[in-house]
Amino acid sequence: MAGNPAKVKVRVAPSPTGFLHIGTAQSALYNWLFAKKMAGTFYLRIEDTDKERSTKEFEQDIIDGLTWLGLDWEGDVIRTSDHLQNYRAPLEKLLREGKAFYCHHSQEELEAERQRQESEKVPPRHECRHKELPLGKEGGGIIRLAVDAASDRKIVFNDVIRGPIEFKAALLGDFSIARSVSDPLYNFYVIIDDAEMEISHIIRGEDHISNTPKQILIYEALGLPVPLFAHLPLILAPDRSKLSKRHGAMSVMEYKKDYLSGSLINFLGGLGYTFSKDILSREEMTAEFDLAKVHKSGAVFDIKKLNWINAQYVKRLSPADLRQAAGLPDISDAAAPLVTERLEKLSDAREFSYLWSEPEYEADMLGWKNEDAHITRTALERVKGVIENWDFQDEKILRGRLDSVAGGDRGGVYWPFRVALSGKKFSPDPVQIMLVLGKDEVIKRINIAISKLS
Repeated sequence: MAGNPAKVKVRVAPSPTGFLHIGTAQSALYNWLFAKKMAGTFYLRIEDTDKERSTKEFEQDIIDGLTWLGLDWEGDVIRTSDHLQNYRAPLEKLLREGKAFYCHHSQEELEAERQRQESEKVPPRHECRHKELPLGKEGGGIIRLAVDAASDRKIVFNDVIRGPIEFKAALLGDFSIARSVSDPLYNFYVIIDDAEMEISHIIRGEDHISNTPKQILIYEALGLPVPLFAHLPLILAPDRSKLSKRHGAMSVMEYKKDYLSGSLINFLGGLGYTFSKDILSREEMTAEFDLAKVHKSGAVFDIKKLNWINAQYVKRLSPADLRQAAGLPDISDAAAPLVTERLEKLSDAREFSYLWSEPEYEADMLGWKNEDAHITRTALERVKGVIENWDFQDEKILRGRLDSVAGGDRGGVYWPFRVALSGKKFSPDPVQIMLVLGKDEVIKRINIAISKLS
């Protein structure tokens, strides 16, 4: 496990018991940015020890999500299940040295202890007398790390983001580290994996702060170097509670249908860090990133801000990129600017389908303020006459002629013209739509509208 201590090595280690969570994606981003900034290495480790809940579907979703976000990792995906043989020897070593022991207390006894401590208003913990008895060396019970209940030691670690954090060692109790020598629990196997990979910095969510003193004691018991820790702020819902499914989409891949990966990366980066501007490339984010400057308090997941950022990214898309991102191969080069200027979410691009396919609508939509069908039809025939005699060169001349037809009633002309071209009550200016569609298609659609009114 020896290596170059100056070499930055970080990892993201999700469990494949669910889809890639938006919070895990942010954690992966900050690990990735830190590795890039420090010329270090970023790894992906799948912690698939939960045999009942882990699935290949969830694992593939994690891989696909990080790939879509452009957070590339070093080498192959590492799986905890591929290294089960690594955990037995260090567990047996701790048992042999008396640093760990077997606890044979029943669940009923442990629950009674917890209730007593709760009534006495003392921190819940298990101080196991079996560690001092021959029973503690007899297999069959859960394996616990032996912690000195009489110790006055304070476990202190200097969090890169939060500064010094301390815990009283005695209040941890004799905590469990494995169900058996062949079945380690999270706080144990994560240490062995990180040590084998020579991870230098553990960058993870603040909900892991309480695990850190336990893990430090395990590192020390095994004689392993303790890495640096940095605990990221949680992403919060609008009511400042922890973000959950009831607040909207949680899986990263759920965002793919509506958002560009760059905009989601930009948004997640800005949730816990203050960059110099709202819109940055990955390269600009890397250049500015300083792990110590990550915010300490959680940030609210503001969907309006994400939509705004996405709109800025969409505006930069070429017609070909827009067609690919929106999954709409029929968007013409001429139509693309009208779409990108108004689009926040990619799935809404279908609302502009009238730019490349004939719209469907009811005849009564053509009337301006319930105007008589004969008046509306007359207005459309006049618009048609203007367009038939326009050379598609000077837009100002066209608008002047349409205004002349309208007289003092612009709505009576522009409203049915808009609906005839788009089939919608709200759309870009009908003249802009006309410039996209071309003369022949515009006249065709006006004729269809006139026939609907006959």
